[in-house]
Parts: sequence; structure tokens; C-alpha cells
Amino acid sequence: MCGIAGIFRPEGLGEGATALLDTMGEAIAHRGPDAHATWSDAPAGIGFVHRRLSIIDLTEAGAQPMHSPCGRYTLAYNGEIYNYLDLRRTLEDEGAAPAWRGHSDTEVLLAGVAAWGLAETLTRCVGMFAIALWDRETRSLTLARDRFGEKPLHVAVFDGEIAFASELKALKRHPRWSGEIDRQAIAQCLRHGYIPVPRTAFTQAVKIRPGACVELKAGALSPGTWRESLYWDAMAEARAARSDRFAGTGEEAVSRLDSLLRESVSRQMISDVPLGAFLSGGIDSSTIAAMMQSLSTKPVETFSLGFEDKSVSEAGFARAVAHHLGTSHNEIMLSGDEARDLVATMPDVYDEPFTDQSQLPTYLVSRFARSRVTVSLSGDAADELFAGYGRHHSVAKQWSGSPLAGLGRQARKLAASAQIAALVAPAEKRGRSHVGKRSTASLRLRLEERKAQYKAASAVAAYERKFTLLDTADRLVPGTHRETHPLLAEVEAETGWSPLEQASFLDLTHYLPDDILVKVDRAAMAHSLETRVPFLDPAVVRFALSLPDSVRRMNGQRKGVLKAVLGRYLPTDLWDRPKRGFGIPSATWLAGPLRPLAEDMFSPETLARTDMLDPAMVRVFWEDFLAGDKRRANVVWAMFIVQLFLERQGRD
Repeated sequence: MCGIAGIFRPEGLGEGATALLDTMGEAIAHRGPDAHATWSDAPAGIGFVHRRLSIIDLTEAGAQPMHSPCGRYTLAYNGEIYNYLDLRRTLEDEGAAPAWRGHSDTEVLLAGVAAWGLAETLTRCVGMFAIALWDRETRSLTLARDRFGEKPLHVAVFDGEIAFASELKALKRHPRWSGEIDRQAIAQCLRHGYIPVPRTAFTQAVKIRPGACVELKAGALSPGTWRESLYWDAMAEARAARSDRFAGTGEEAVSRLDSLLRESVSRQMISDVPLGAFLSGGIDSSTIAAMMQSLSTKPVETFSLGFEDKSVSEAGFARAVAHHLGTSHNEIMLSGDEARDLVATMPDVYDEPFTDQSQLPTYLVSRFARSRVTVSLSGDAADELFAGYGRHHSVAKQWSGSPLAGLGRQARKLAASAQIAALVAPAEKRGRSHVGKRSTASLRLRLEERKAQYKAASAVAAYERKFTLLDTADRLVPGTHRETHPLLAEVEAETGWSPLEQASFLDLTHYLPDDILVKVDRAAMAHSLETRVPFLDPAVVRFALSLPDSVRRMNGQRKGVLKAVLGRYLPTDLWDRPKRGFGIPSATWLAGPLRPLAEDMFSPETLARTDMLDPAMVRVFWEDFLAGDKRRANVVWAMFIVQLFLERQGRD
């Protein structure tokens, strides 16, 4: 795991290029504290900087930027290729292997590119990565990202030049960086809690899409002109998996998933530095920890974080699981004050507004784990693959029983329109009778939200509207418009998919890469900790996508097939309990110790200075929340984080 950055100016690099690369590298030094190296070809206009966190092959033979023996390619990359030993043997068997200088996955990756080309190599790779590849022959730069978006890659576009980096903070060091905020991106953040690919919070920068290769060359340096191709397409993968459904018994499904996960965990345990696992005591992390311990000859290091307030702490559950498995368990207990004091620093960690409240405990447990290990495995992605969120099942249940479910798209819209009046009229009547208790603006906003919810003409639309922070978030940011995920229409058109499959797939391609994986990467790499996600092995993903609902909900339970796998390793009473999030008591904090700061962020003076959010609407939400409407808590938290970010940008 590392940090990469670079510049590409086809007309040639100036005298200050090396200093600029060094400055960009310094901005992401936390991603790679072990080594720092730059490379440039001034006449070609290309330069790379690499910050190394040494994991595999700690010698200079694994250092980057790395050049191919043929001299054609130069590579800077961030991540791990878990099946690199298999690829190395394949290259040797095909007579395409160079004279190996070391045993790093970087050298194997570069040899694969020379032998098979980049797209074919990435198709063969099992891993997580963000790649910058310079082709001396074609004088082109290709940027690529792993299938699911585990590793970040951002591009800033200037006139006749681009800069790229693992994190936005490196791009901000470029002298042509303006820092102009993208208002539409802020509206998206208030809608979802994060800024989806390809947007960033800034007009000059975009994110490379997961599974994509982007080729840049002279005359093609912007999203409208560069060549983007997908070496892996989530939609195509899901269609292929669901056209070849798993047709075995429930027990066969459990055995197959057990085998695939064990293989993934085994590969991801390869490391030349200390390795451990996050352990919350829940189903997902317990499965990974259990498999790691079963594959290890010594106790695995496990890490959990608990709060002194037992009502929000899961430390006791993790402790019981660790004791049963025999891991070397590490536990840290924190007060709410310690976590709360970090709130104002999060904009610096994430570089753009990011409102997932579990970012704080993730940041803290990562800092704790780094004191003992350099690599930690996690249980992320299981909920998206095996339909573990309650929202998946509530939409599936609601829509499967709806009379609209069997109708075509246009017929559904007409039928839904006919239902709206009957559903909303009672709410309007109640609203008029309560004007004295709540502001007219607040009531009008609530009625609009209710109408929008009932306008959903499919399970996909219902899911997207119901599980956003605020469906009308564009009204909070004047000059913006309502924007939905581009995959929505495609998923909605898949008539062979169940509502449960549609909802969970949207999270796999939207919520997972833009929220969960961003959260973990930034929180962990802030402390130079590499995280790995065994559930995102391509074979595990393909298998999960092929499972019918009856298997994913085996025994009538969410994630039933995964629970059956875990039951092979741990007694049920250690993990069979209602799902709890890894969050913080944000509503309590906002109404209590954070209230003075929130009042400042929502004051007319600050809102005027940041010049982004509609002051009248902000007051509606804030006053509703203070009046006891906890349904507004998540939206208020998002506004608070956005304002912290904007205020920080104004000071920089």
C-alpha cells in the first residue's frame, strides 16, 4: 500500500517539476512513510512520485516508480496484487518472464503489462490498486483503478496539463489549483452523505471510476476527450452471474462460500510485515477473523474499539469472539469526548465533505491497530454482497407485495400517480391542522418529501428515494438540480432481478465504493495502515451475485448463507444478535457539546461567508432538530460537516 501522484504536460516539464513532485509526495507522506522516490522525463512531459509503505519485498528491488526491462513502461502503483505468485508462474510457463530482480507484486504487474497489455493484466489480477502507467512508445499515460474502488485515484484537469494523486490534498499543492467548489457535488453530498464518482468537491478534479482504464495523451487530457474503457463492468458481471444461477442445495452453497472465502483470506494473509484483523464481534468481521485464525499457526492479532458508554459499545462481543477463537486480542476503550474532539479534523482527513458517522471510530481503531500491525483485514462488503442491510429487505418486502410490482414501467408510473392523492391528502390535512405547532416552511417541505416518496414507480426508485439523506437536497444548494446514479435506469430495466437483488446491487456499485471503501481507506492510511477486504475477491463476488434470494436469506435470515458459514467456526450465541452500526451518538452531540460549534456553522454570518447553503432551509432543518425531530438528525449532521469543510476551505 502506498501513495502515488504525478503530472503530465505533453509540451514538456519545466524546471520546477521535480520540486512540485516532491511537494505533492510530501502531502501524502502518511500513505507511504517508508520511502520516497520521483521519476520524470522532462521532454515527454511526464513525472511520477511514489510514497512507499513496504508490505511485500521490503528491499530496493520492490521500489517504485519501476521501469520494465524492455524500457517501454514506467509504473507507479498503490495496492496489492494477491495472486501475483500465480501470475508470476504463468509468465514463467509462457516464457514471458523477465530475469526477476526481486519478489514484489509490482515487478510481476509490470511484467504482465509488457507481456499481455494493461487491460488483460488487470483482468487477470486479484487485488486492489490504483495505477499510473507511462508508455514511452505511444507517449501516453494510463490511469487505472481496481474493480470495486478500494484504492482511490483523482485527476485535476488544467489547460494543457493534468495532475493525478491518491488523495486530493496532493493536487492542492499544484500552483494552478484554484480550489473552486463544485456546487452540484455539495448537493450530492447532502443527498447521499458522500460525493459519488466521478465528482469531487472541486470543479477542477474528478475521480477515476472503479474498473476503468483512462488513457491520456496530447490533445486528450480532459474527461470529454480522454479515452476511458472498462476492463471490468459490474453490470455485465451481475448479468452474467444471474444468467448462470447457483442451482445447488443450501448446504452446497455454504460449503462453496466457505471454500471461496478461505482461499481469499489465505491469499490476503501474505505479507512481509505484521498483519491482523479488525474485530467488532459482528458476523462479517468474526467470519474473517475466524478464518484467519484457522489458517494461522499462531494467534492472530485482532483489534476492537469500545466506548465507555456501554449502550453504544460492542467491545464485549468482540472480546467473547476473540476468546473463543484464541486470537491475540487488543482492545481500547474511549470516552465520547475523545472521539468528539476529532470531528473538526475530519475534513483534513477526507479532503472533501464526508458525513458517514462511523468515520470517527474507524479512524480511531485504525490508529490503535497501527501500533501493532501494518496490515489489517476487515469484514467490509458482506452486507452489500449478501443483502445484509435492513433497508434491502424493507424495500423488497414492501415492493414485492405492491400491486405495481408486476406492471411495466409506464403502467407503474400511471398507477402510482393515481395512488399519490389518496396517500398524501391525509397528510396535508393533518399538516394544515398543525400549522401552529411547526413552521409552514417545515410542513411544506415534509409534504414534498412525502409526495416524492410515493412517486416511486419501481423498487429501484423507491430504494433510491427512501434511503438518501434528503431526496430534495438540491434545494439546499441554490443553482443545483436533482441528480441520480447513472446505473439506476439500467438496474430498473433488469426485470429478471428481484427487488432484493436490485437494492443490494445498487449498494455494491454506489454506497460501497463511494462511502464504505472511502471511509476505510482514508481513516486507515492516515495512520499508514493497509486494509484488505477478503469479501471483494472476484470469485466471491461472482458467487454472491449468482445466489437466489432463497439462499442469501437461508433459514429466513438476512445473510443466511454467510451466517451458516460462520456457524462452522463459532457458536451461534456469540454472534446471533441484531445488527448494530459502528457509529457515534451524533444527535446527542449536536444537541449538547457540539451545539455551540453547530450554531456558529449555521449562523447567518457563516452561511453568508461560505455562500453555499440556503440559509432559510438550514434554519428549518436546524430548528426542527432542536425541537425534538430526530428524523432530521442525519441531514443536520451532513449540513454540519459540509459547513466545517467549507469554512476550512475559506481559511486555506
